[in-house]
Amino acid sequence: MADISWLRGTGLAAQIVTATDWTASPLGAPAQWSPTLRTSLNIALHSPLPSLLVWGAARQMLYNDAFAACIGAAHPAAFGTRLSQSPLWRGAARLCEAAIGAAFNGQQQQLPRVSLFADASPTDGGAGQWDLSCLPVWEDAAEGEPAQVAGVFCTLVRAAGLDTALAHTDMLRDLMEQSPSFKAIVRGPQHVFERVNGAYFKLFGDRPVLGLPARQALPELLDENLYELLDRVYQTGQTYTERGARLFLRREHQSGFAGAVLDFVFQPIKGADGRVAGIFIEGNDVTERFVAEERLRIVDRAGGIGIFEWFPVSGKLAVSDRFRRLWGLPAEGEVTSQQLVDMIDEEFHPNLGTSRIKEGGPRNPLEYTEYHITRPDGEQRWLARKGEVVEDDPRTGSRYVGVVFDVTSRKLVEQALAASEASVRANNAFVRQLLDSTDQGFFSIDRDGIVTLCNAAFLQLLGYAGEKDVLGRSIHEVILTAADDGTGTRGQCAVLKAAREGLAAHVESEDFLRVDGSSFPVQYQAHPVWQDGQLQGALCTFVDLTERRRGLQALSWSENRLTAIFNQASVCFSELDLEGRYLRVNQALCRMLGRTEAEMLQMTLADVTHPDDVPMNMTLFNRCITDGSSFTLEKRYLRPDGSSFWVSSDISRIVDGEGRPQAMIAVSTDITERRRAEDALRELNDTLEQRVVEEIVERSRAEAALRQMQKMEAVGQLTGGVAHDFNNVLQIIGGNLQLLQTDPRLDDRSRQRVRTAIGAVDRGAKLSSQLLAFARRQPLQPRSINLERVVQNMDDLLRRAVGENIEISTVITHDLWNTMLDPNQVENLIINTAINSRDAMPNGGRLTLQIDNVQLSDPAFLSQADLQPGDYVELQISDNGAGMSPEVRERAFEPFFTTKREGEGTGLGLSMAYGFVKQSRGHISLHSEAGKGTTIRIYFPRCIDQEVLIDDNRDMEVRGGDETILVVEDDPNLQLTVIDTLSSLGYRVLKADNGERALAILQSGIAVDLMFTDVVMPGSVPVTELARQARQLLPEIEILFTSGYPRDAIVHEGRLDAGVELLSKPYRINQLAQRIRQMLSSRAHRIELAQLTRERDQANASASLHVLPVGDPQRQPEGQDAHFEQADAGSAAAATATPATPEPTAASSNGLRLLVVEDNIDSQQLVCELLETLGHQARGVISAEDAQQALDEQSFDVLFTDVNLPGMSGVDLARHALERFPEMSVIFASGYGTMVARNVGFASHSLPKPYDIDQLQEILSRIAMA
Repeated sequence: MADISWLRGTGLAAQIVTATDWTASPLGAPAQWSPTLRTSLNIALHSPLPSLLVWGAARQMLYNDAFAACIGAAHPAAFGTRLSQSPLWRGAARLCEAAIGAAFNGQQQQLPRVSLFADASPTDGGAGQWDLSCLPVWEDAAEGEPAQVAGVFCTLVRAAGLDTALAHTDMLRDLMEQSPSFKAIVRGPQHVFERVNGAYFKLFGDRPVLGLPARQALPELLDENLYELLDRVYQTGQTYTERGARLFLRREHQSGFAGAVLDFVFQPIKGADGRVAGIFIEGNDVTERFVAEERLRIVDRAGGIGIFEWFPVSGKLAVSDRFRRLWGLPAEGEVTSQQLVDMIDEEFHPNLGTSRIKEGGPRNPLEYTEYHITRPDGEQRWLARKGEVVEDDPRTGSRYVGVVFDVTSRKLVEQALAASEASVRANNAFVRQLLDSTDQGFFSIDRDGIVTLCNAAFLQLLGYAGEKDVLGRSIHEVILTAADDGTGTRGQCAVLKAAREGLAAHVESEDFLRVDGSSFPVQYQAHPVWQDGQLQGALCTFVDLTERRRGLQALSWSENRLTAIFNQASVCFSELDLEGRYLRVNQALCRMLGRTEAEMLQMTLADVTHPDDVPMNMTLFNRCITDGSSFTLEKRYLRPDGSSFWVSSDISRIVDGEGRPQAMIAVSTDITERRRAEDALRELNDTLEQRVVEEIVERSRAEAALRQMQKMEAVGQLTGGVAHDFNNVLQIIGGNLQLLQTDPRLDDRSRQRVRTAIGAVDRGAKLSSQLLAFARRQPLQPRSINLERVVQNMDDLLRRAVGENIEISTVITHDLWNTMLDPNQVENLIINTAINSRDAMPNGGRLTLQIDNVQLSDPAFLSQADLQPGDYVELQISDNGAGMSPEVRERAFEPFFTTKREGEGTGLGLSMAYGFVKQSRGHISLHSEAGKGTTIRIYFPRCIDQEVLIDDNRDMEVRGGDETILVVEDDPNLQLTVIDTLSSLGYRVLKADNGERALAILQSGIAVDLMFTDVVMPGSVPVTELARQARQLLPEIEILFTSGYPRDAIVHEGRLDAGVELLSKPYRINQLAQRIRQMLSSRAHRIELAQLTRERDQANASASLHVLPVGDPQRQPEGQDAHFEQADAGSAAAATATPATPEPTAASSNGLRLLVVEDNIDSQQLVCELLETLGHQARGVISAEDAQQALDEQSFDVLFTDVNLPGMSGVDLARHALERFPEMSVIFASGYGTMVARNVGFASHSLPKPYDIDQLQEILSRIAMA
């Protein structure tokens, strides 16, 4: 280990220096290192900033602990290596090596915001950007030899933001002003003074120099060769240094010239382009030091000790030659005490021997003392004297012998030391002033985290009144960091880690809490403090980021807003270079030109401009660049397809701070419509008279069309009202005729007349229905149907309607889609259209019905047909009859328009079809030419619901019952007819002539099973409100509406509301009876299922399995109120319950045991109930997995399962069940028919859904017999 006693500090870097054998290195042994290297290394090791020392021709690297933290894993291998061999600078190798090389040439270098350590990880201290400063280190040379750069001292400061940079600038300005050395900055080849500090004025005098060339400002130096040196530095860019230069200066307020000895340096200031822009002058007035050194040399030459003998009584002195030289006395001649006293400063006279003897002082008046003298030659020196009494004879007097020696050197050292201490105190005050003058918070802590120092900004930012509130307290009592919830935290922070572990840190953003609890964002740096190799604590500086954040947020908001305005503006913006190339475009311009942004950025203004407009455009464009003349030009732009359109383009130029053009801004507006309007206006002016005539004709047509539309609307309202009243009349007539027809007293002739009258009622009902269809007021009852089934079912009816001489051809696509339509109205549409075709083919022909699945997407067709894009079912009805002329074709859909003779047609067929299609959200169109036949195309929207099949019950037997029915009808004749009809069927009938009386009956407590009410009812209670309250009072009540004109009470957009049952007037008695019986039977079934569910739940609760009895629900006793009008003695009440699934019963010797697997709960419950009604046992589950568990619990004879189940399919379930129970039978129930059982690989039975009880009973019988 090397003995390096001069090394200060014990940090890691200092330990490496001590432990390394440097003998073989270019630096040599540390004992041979120059004082400059030693001093520079000590400064680097003690610096809190990352510091690097590059030394000697080999450019070996030495650095401190802070720098080691920056390079991470590269330390300690990089310590002592050559600069060219180190991987440290991968981030900016060429840049850094060039800066260090320039510093070796004597040029100070600054590299701002450089990413020096590109390989640094986020955990290394070197991550981020740094400001690099490279200062040349000069080695003292022999007298008369130029100084040489021995090394480069590099300092790294983490790159600060804008606020921090400004603070550094202000601090450097203050440092320059308060620096004890004189400083000046001159610019240009004339060396014009730009800035000087106070020390400069002290040296050169308080005379104006700023703004003056150096030769004019200081003419007395023209003969000193200084300005030639300045010229050389400016021309070569080489630093010039001189020490001990003797100059003669003329100072203000002094006569003549004064000599001065100066040390100074001329440092070139280079711009970004590397050229010298000015010179930085710095130096010190070393005149006093020079004089002191000169006198010291004289003293050294004089040297020695002077001896004297002193006789106080006579005052005589006997002195040696050295004594004379010390005092500057002649070699010959008498020396007296008074001579010496006169040379000694008066302040030291009390210490003289003569003074002490006179004052009766101590016995030895020549005790050791020192005093300051001024010799005859004017030289000032310090002498020390000491003597003793060697003879004290009263006769001859006393005699003293002593010595005198020069202590000037020591005094000068003491004075220098005192001055140094004063300077230290001044520097401390200066540092304190610097700390308090910055707006950055500063504080230091010891290793225990106790605050030892802080500045004024620290107190102000944190809200403390003074240092007494901070010093001596823990840092975590003084500073709290804000957590996410706004409260303070006291975790171990980066500053405390720096104090305890020696780890420097830089925190980009953290929130500090003030004394009042408010928080503010800061950025801070923490550095460990080392002394003699021992970690003493840490210091930290922090900056308030509040204003910076606001500024950045405001700037970001402004930039985003401008970008959004540029990109989202409806006006077309673009930026172009001076050659006309697009630099930036917004989306509005791209849309207008029909090009992408990428395409636009590859094009020029001329590329998108019509060739005829390019010359004028470029002429104005270039003139705008030259003289700034903005211009507006109307020209034509080109789209990619070659089409052109007119734009108005405003173009201006963008200039920099010096007025030089940088780019062009263009704002373009599409004025094609304006140009067309202008052209149209010109044309209008040219053909005004003709257009006035045309407009009058067109307005007349529009008025006629409006009158026709208003007339049709009025006719529609009229026909709707007429149909309503007419239907009531028909209902009364028809109902009584049907009752009369059953009278046994009628003879055959009378009964035939009744039948003829009933037929007339039917024809009137049909006419009324057509009137409602024309007014689009007929109530549709749509359901999911398949037109193929509709056409097949009405095949016989269609053939009877058109006759035998017309051939009917039906073409229907495979897998025809369903559609949501009222099947009765579809049949009417087809029949009416077919009859029109029959009349157009009196001699026979062909009628074709074609049905296809189509997808409509053409925007033009969809807009004209008022349809949405999607799937449709197309019904096309064509004939090869006489066709229509254009005049007839235009009026074909008008109501009451017919080409038949009077009495042969009503003219409502096609208009009714048109109204029905529109009500069904479809579209109908007609294509016909005279002599070429007619084709009607109808489009209905596709319905994805499963087809709903309803049995035709027109021939169903009329059955009655004993339930209670409330009839609400305001027409007394019609009310009486309905009551007679229902009473004859065995029902108990209550009546009410308005909503209020009906509601009173319902609220009385009488059990009403069904309410039959007209839709249009007088009184304050509308029928919809009556129905709502009826369901609240009696949840199981059935409601059947009737109307000849339902309007909007229960019909919306031409369709019945969901769940509404409607019997349209006029109706037959058997239709009324069938509908009421159907609704009451469904109600009874629901109540029965509810009773079964309750009994099953009770059975489950008692944990016993038993057969649930199936029977009619019992009626509750009914109440009776005297003010109700009673039409019949019978009464009924309803019970309420919810459906449930029956459990399997215990084994029976007569029935089969079935396991029912169905994921639809309602369907499962119905199947189980049906099986138990047939005398079998059933257990229902919803999945194959539940079924397997049931098979483990008990044995079954039959597996009754759906094919499609959640999870395992029904087929796989059956296969697994038969592997365990081969004797079990399998029944598949599927909506896909019986095909599923053909290829399963085992014996099974199939039931196609929906199935009836006979089919099920047949299969179960076969299984039982087997």
